[in-house]
Amino acid sequence: MVEERDVVIIGAGIAGMTAARRLRRHDPLVLEASDRVGGRIWSRQRGNLAMSVGAHMFPPPESTVGGMVSAYGLEVLPITGSMLNIALGDRVYRDMRPEALPLRLPLAPRARVSFARAGLKVKRIGDEYMRLAVQQPGESAADVRLRLLQYGGDESFADFLGPLHPETERIFRALCNRTIADPHEISVSAMAALFGHVWDAGDLGRNMRGGAGLLPEAMGDDLAAHIRLRTRATRIAFDGAGVTVEAEGPDGSLTVRARTAICAVPAPDLVPFIAGAATPGLMAALDRVTFGPHVVLSVRTDETGPMPWDDIYSVLTPDYAFNMLFNHTNSLYAGGAPKEGSVLMVYGGASRGTPLLAKSHAEIEALFLADLERLYPEIRGHVVETWVLPWAHAGAFAAPGRWRAQEALERGLGGRIFLAGDWVSDFVSMETAALTAVDAADRVEQVLSRTGAIPQRA
Repeated sequence: MVEERDVVIIGAGIAGMTAARRLRRHDPLVLEASDRVGGRIWSRQRGNLAMSVGAHMFPPPESTVGGMVSAYGLEVLPITGSMLNIALGDRVYRDMRPEALPLRLPLAPRARVSFARAGLKVKRIGDEYMRLAVQQPGESAADVRLRLLQYGGDESFADFLGPLHPETERIFRALCNRTIADPHEISVSAMAALFGHVWDAGDLGRNMRGGAGLLPEAMGDDLAAHIRLRTRATRIAFDGAGVTVEAEGPDGSLTVRARTAICAVPAPDLVPFIAGAATPGLMAALDRVTFGPHVVLSVRTDETGPMPWDDIYSVLTPDYAFNMLFNHTNSLYAGGAPKEGSVLMVYGGASRGTPLLAKSHAEIEALFLADLERLYPEIRGHVVETWVLPWAHAGAFAAPGRWRAQEALERGLGGRIFLAGDWVSDFVSMETAALTAVDAADRVEQVLSRTGAIPQRA
């Protein structure tokens, strides 16, 4: 049996569901290989707390994602805890301003000079990036994405910084690991995006009450009639004036003929089923898209009294098995909620994460908990639940030369197959994923308006 649709969407992450929501009147079919929606947004509620192993920082209310948060009656809480804290050795250096880092951190004199010089460079590219991110009259979102990827897009962050004192280098390497890469792998444009969005503009300074997963769950419930879970696309091909998608699901093989398609899965998952339809140009573009790992541990505790991490949101940890720590209960308790434990998330990215992918969940948990106790001995005896998740393809990062792939990724294939996801953009976030989905949905609307949509089902 062959189903006919106006549009088939492959992937039920934030990009796929944003596209489906915008195209709802065309009765889209969303195929999702896993048994859940949300992709790399994944959390579990525990009473008033929520454990998370995926994306967790939300954009402002006026953003595309912010609008969906409001539409589903969900709530995001401002992050009030300090975000610039660094653990060196067994001590956390807290509440620092960027310009004070060379003076307050325990660095050798030459390392202080090295850090100050690197810091000035980083401040400059972060500021310049945010200026370039402003959409000008007559520009499309795609124009802005390309401009941002081109900014320092041919130079690695390591080359940009130049030789660093070893004490300085280990801190900047940990920062790069936060973005799933190492300094020699990632472009200046990608690191400028991190410093601009997270450390400078602070436009991702919100956590969702109840956990980030509530948004995809709400979208999944709203779009349930359109979503097929445990249904993996195996092939996509052009078919006359449309496309054919073949998939395998719980009930066996499925074939869908559609006017258009949106592929909203990470590039490594896209290549196997799109290769037969893709042009050499698109395959070359996909080869330029690089993904890195995050190995994540979420920890729930049971303490009800004060803890040293209470007024902290994030800590950079250059000397630990993980490179970042987040306190996901900071926003909740800052609003006055009575304390009933904490939820901390730690992860190791890039070269810290890659060796861990071969380890068991128990080994990862033991390694991370040991270092977490070294960082915060007060946690000992209070851990009541853990959740380990190794993401082999946690997200994309822009390597030098990545911008050269952008035109082909934005164009898609044959005016019928369009791509969406944060890996199609300049920065990994919920909002960039959603914006690419908006663009893909708009292009589907243009195709359907020219060709005529399939009559809607009763």
